[in-house]
Amino acid sequence: MNGKVQSGGSDNNIQSLGRVSVELRQAANGVTIVGPILLTDTDGSFAFDEPAPSSGVYFVVAKEGTPTPMMALLGPELPDTIVINELTTVAAVYCLAQFFTKSAVQGPSFGVRVAAAMSTNIVDVTTGAFSNILINSPNAGQTNGLGLTASLANLLAWCVRDPENCEVLFDLTTLPNGDRPRNMFEALYNIARYPANNVAALYQQSLQVSQVYSPTLTSQPDAWTLAVKVNDSGDNDHMFGGPGNLAFDSKGRVWITNNVNQGSGDSSQYCIVLGMDARPAMENGVRISPFTGGGLLGTGYGVALDSQENVWFGNFGWGKVDPRPMGSASQFTSGAVAISPDGTSSTETGGYQKGIYRVQGTVVDSQDNVWLAGWKSHTVAVYTNVTSGTSGIDNPIVYDPKDLNFMPFGLAIASENKAWVVDANKDQSYLLLLQLDTSTRDFTVLTKQPCGKTAKGIALDSKGNVWVASGGDGYVYAFQSDGTPIGQYDQGQISGPWGVFADGNDNVWVANFGLLKFGDEFTGRVTHLAGANENMRPKGTNTGDVLSPPNTGYTVPNQGDPILLADLTPLYGDQGPTIYIPFMRVTAVNVDAAGNVWCCNNWKPIFTLDAVGDPLEGEAANPGGDGMVIFVGLAKPRAT
Repeated sequence: MNGKVQSGGSDNNIQSLGRVSVELRQAANGVTIVGPILLTDTDGSFAFDEPAPSSGVYFVVAKEGTPTPMMALLGPELPDTIVINELTTVAAVYCLAQFFTKSAVQGPSFGVRVAAAMSTNIVDVTTGAFSNILINSPNAGQTNGLGLTASLANLLAWCVRDPENCEVLFDLTTLPNGDRPRNMFEALYNIARYPANNVAALYQQSLQVSQVYSPTLTSQPDAWTLAVKVNDSGDNDHMFGGPGNLAFDSKGRVWITNNVNQGSGDSSQYCIVLGMDARPAMENGVRISPFTGGGLLGTGYGVALDSQENVWFGNFGWGKVDPRPMGSASQFTSGAVAISPDGTSSTETGGYQKGIYRVQGTVVDSQDNVWLAGWKSHTVAVYTNVTSGTSGIDNPIVYDPKDLNFMPFGLAIASENKAWVVDANKDQSYLLLLQLDTSTRDFTVLTKQPCGKTAKGIALDSKGNVWVASGGDGYVYAFQSDGTPIGQYDQGQISGPWGVFADGNDNVWVANFGLLKFGDEFTGRVTHLAGANENMRPKGTNTGDVLSPPNTGYTVPNQGDPILLADLTPLYGDQGPTIYIPFMRVTAVNVDAAGNVWCCNNWKPIFTLDAVGDPLEGEAANPGGDGMVIFVGLAKPRAT
């Protein structure tokens, strides 16, 4: 492997950094192994022999022991050539933020591999230039990811080219608790982990330094969060159209429900799977995204994996389609091959249909029982022991309270044979804990607690505390593991909360959908709340305290370019309004093994243009949002 250490990334603005030490390191199994150490030539060049394959990832550190170290995150294999500069340093530190400790990388091998895959969306380490993902649609000037990365790299270059400037940078990145960085790694780490700290002062300084990298930020960010937007489904004839929910498999792939055909509002018959690098997933060298079959028809909020990594989807159904949506469940192999039936005629949809209609929440328990929320059938159906045959699918156990006001939506497994169910009734929602007896084929309601109106998403933390998003009244509700209420929270710019997720620190992420009213234009945001586990949340905070910027949440500002779909057509078509909102109405949020926060751009910003009839009945004209927004390295991953 041949490399070069330099400041800057363009031919006109490069300063070679010669006679500096370079170390090849390997992060694997929770430790950092220091490999060969070289001294660069006068032009900054160096070369390493090919090392043994790594179970983790390789990274290279230059100028360790000085106030201006830089690095490049390389992945499990070494490229033929690399460049180490300020851009590669920004990408590496942000992507490794949850594993980074004073230039050492400590974390599970799988997690750091996911981090390395994500870094390819920010920088090309072979050239030291911005990645194609960042400089093109749907990023470029549509989001602030490119400008924010350039502004950060300029702050580092200001320090690299004159180390006396580092003291100012270290002052600007000192944390409120007095933790002052001692080198450039620690300064950047403080920005990545505490992006809402000293935002304005850092932005003003970024305007005053030499613009080594461009284009830079055009306005002050709400926080120094680095977000990457992706909208490539793998086929522009079947683009993202309202991604609703997501689940990760053991390979780091992301399985995403897809509501509608983009631009039509009618149920799509395909879903999307992305690799750990957020690009269309491959299986044995063949692209498998998007995929169809198995009765897929307007998937909604339901996606889960069983112990064999078969993927289950809940079909809801929107708009006018032929065949009419029956609200079934669909099952696929880990290679996206349909297991459930496609359907037998033009008037009958496929999938598994027993006991359910218009399915939303879908979860799998430790016994491979699949729990399905039949929103329109007013039932919860359990397909038992699904990896041992079809008998449990053909004859599900059904909770049917014979109550048309029971509108099950979100589901979460509490323990063996117990599941939490969110009743999404628009007048009064409830949280129920159901216990299943597979012998008597019956259910017992162990507790039932009110939880707002039109509640939907649900999440459990490591202690079993329950969090519910209630869009109808704008609160997030928290309960103890026995159902005892803890509190309700609406700070941090929570608006129409739809989804929730508890991260590895048991703090809670909230996906905001906005209000369901005509004329409402909504700019997307996620809110981060302190959790109920007092041993894990930040010191001095209480349950429900806001951890994200209180006046904005975490956002993705626009940089001046109109929002385009994956095929580079305008978001609302040639005849629609021009939109400058890249982060839209969000239904689900989840955190991958590297701490990247994935958000579903489910619904476009202007509700008036999208809604026709009653959206709760699944009738809409063009609601389908355009992709996924990923906040890099922002959350603590959950233990696996």
